[in-house]
Amino acid sequence: MSERSGRNRVGLVLAAAVCSALVGALPAGAAGGYADPSGDSGGAPDILGLVVTSDEATGQVSFRIVESNPSATDSITELDIDSDANPATGEPSSAGADYAFQISPSEHSYGLWHWNGSDWVDAWDSTVQVAAFGTGFTISVNKSELGGSSEFNFGAATFMINGSGGGYDAAPDDGLWNYSLPAHGPHIVSVLVATQPASGPKAGRLFSLTPTGLRLPPDGRMNLTAALPESYTTVQYQGTTKSVDFPFVVK
Repeated sequence: MSERSGRNRVGLVLAAAVCSALVGALPAGAAGGYADPSGDSGGAPDILGLVVTSDEATGQVSFRIVESNPSATDSITELDIDSDANPATGEPSSAGADYAFQISPSEHSYGLWHWNGSDWVDAWDSTVQVAAFGTGFTISVNKSELGGSSEFNFGAATFMINGSGGGYDAAPDDGLWNYSLPAHGPHIVSVLVATQPASGPKAGRLFSLTPTGLRLPPDGRMNLTAALPESYTTVQYQGTTKSVDFPFVVK
């Protein structure tokens, strides 16, 4: 992730009302939250998390990036999107990102670029709206300008330019997160569970399933340990046969 050409930068709307309108226009419940640890950014703005909101009918997707000190002088906030959810394609040093937004609060501007296989080039942004609010930025874009896929990986970063000192934050710290428009959150391929008793269910005895890990699409992580659910509901059953759902939230 680095500062890109400014040729495609346009005005950044510094208005909380616009930001609220963008989020409010999307259907309730169609959102996924992704948290990032605080205190790990050095001198750059500290990313605290992202909320992704989408409208499956129209294909509009909104990224709400929450930071501490988002308007720091000479800071850049970047959003990388791996539009085909395949880290083997796209820009190698950005976990396979195919598109990149950069926001410059000092210049009140933003830019959007596309990886063409060898370099970053200006991308079409007719559906893009960018707004600043008190603790970060919102980027809204239609999936039609991100390759048209209903599933993608994404991540954010902050860094300093123009000799403003060190500091860097990446969210997540390893690889990218995943988002699926139909799921309104990450695409969970499968769930790893622990059973009690370990030997499996027996008629007339209490049996429980506890999620211990999640299998998600490839995301460019170096640490291949299974992702953990942030919360879940353990299901217990005493009987012969039952089909159950597991509600949980992914980190």
